Amino acid sequence: MTALAQAADGVHSCAALDSLPPELLIEIFVLCTTRADPLAPLNLGLVSSLWRRVVQSSPRIWQHIYLDDHSTITSSHAQAAIWTRQSAPLWFDVHLHATQSSIVLPLLSPFLPLMDRWRHFAMTGKREEFVDLSGSLPTCIDPLVIAIEDPDQLEPHEHVTFTSAAPPWLTMNVWVAELPKAPSLVPLRFTSIVMSEHSLAIHTQPRSILEFLSACPQLEAFFFTGWQHDDEILSAPLPVARLPALQTLHIRSTCGTRSILSFIDAPRLTELYLAQLNVDFEFANSDYFQEDGDSDDEANDFSRSQSSDRATGMGLRQLILRSNPPLRILDMDWSDMRTKDFKFAFSRLGTLEQFYIVASDMSDKVVELLRPFAPAPNEQARVRLPRLKCLELSNCNELSGAVLLDVFSERVRFTDGLPAWEANTLREVMIADCNGFKPQHAELLRKDLGDRLKLG
Repeated sequence: MTALAQAADGVHSCAALDSLPPELLIEIFVLCTTRADPLAPLNLGLVSSLWRRVVQSSPRIWQHIYLDDHSTITSSHAQAAIWTRQSAPLWFDVHLHATQSSIVLPLLSPFLPLMDRWRHFAMTGKREEFVDLSGSLPTCIDPLVIAIEDPDQLEPHEHVTFTSAAPPWLTMNVWVAELPKAPSLVPLRFTSIVMSEHSLAIHTQPRSILEFLSACPQLEAFFFTGWQHDDEILSAPLPVARLPALQTLHIRSTCGTRSILSFIDAPRLTELYLAQLNVDFEFANSDYFQEDGDSDDEANDFSRSQSSDRATGMGLRQLILRSNPPLRILDMDWSDMRTKDFKFAFSRLGTLEQFYIVASDMSDKVVELLRPFAPAPNEQARVRLPRLKCLELSNCNELSGAVLLDVFSERVRFTDGLPAWEANTLREVMIADCNGFKPQHAELLRKDLGDRLKLG
């Protein structure tokens, strides 16, 4: 390209090239676009008006896109926009030279909506790979899998950006030391994202998670697995991640539960899974938040995980207040709340159909919340969680068998007689490894529940 441009400086050389048929000139220009001169099409168009017309009218000249992480994100996105527009409707190849793994997703984000035209992806630098993407569709690249880990621990030969277990579906895999911020990304169209912390040396904070999620407006399912390091010391409010399509949320093994739940706006959320959130130490940020409900639990119930109980409960409160989600499933596995938080949630989750909880220190006061009650004297009795169909209590050893028997018997006798439009009745109750629930309690409860009672 350099030699060609220099030759074009001479009048006779330029005139000689201008005399070539346009088809041959296009072939020459295609050969000029290499990693040595990634902006060759733009430079060629500056030589003469004829060359500019040829360059602007030929999609073939724009089919190879060379990017590297030495350019700014803004300039790389601008280049991607020009090249993909000028090469349409033909396929294009992306050649990426990246020395930092965290920059891969921002640089590739402009091309993801154009998978039906993206033919080949080649990468050099931090690792080398070549992937044939021909035949892929933008709607078939899902999920995005993000591994947060120390870049010094990466084994380049074990990592492939695009994988496919069931063509035409593609999984995109990225490895980052820190999550990219929303301004560095063209909005991502993934409907499922799986994010996991793999390094004890890197602390991914809720702020960076929320900022990243702000670039994912079509997200329907989000899975996050962390490890239990302290949340950041907050000196400024956290951003709100607005996820209008989110339906499923999994949060596992993190101390950032309160921040994540409190600052996600998910008005369509139907399934919430909380796992391995209980810890027996005090959170560093426990005094930062002072919101309605932050006071000590008036029930004074026993708990081995007071700080995480408060964080989980307050996070769920804020999620309900902000989004009023139509939750159908709430699954809490080694994740707990205070009695006052259960009462808050049970009084507002009018669409909940399935509630599962494992290894909770909940007391009989929480179970009592499921008993039919009259809001005021002379008012008709009702039940909290009126759509509840399936209930599982596992390894909840602070519960007494007598209260479980009394509350569930009274509830099913009451709801069995209600019309379907008013409330559901329990269809399955699983009680497993709850030490206070004895065989004699099960025998008596089965008189009201029959085969609906399951024992583990």
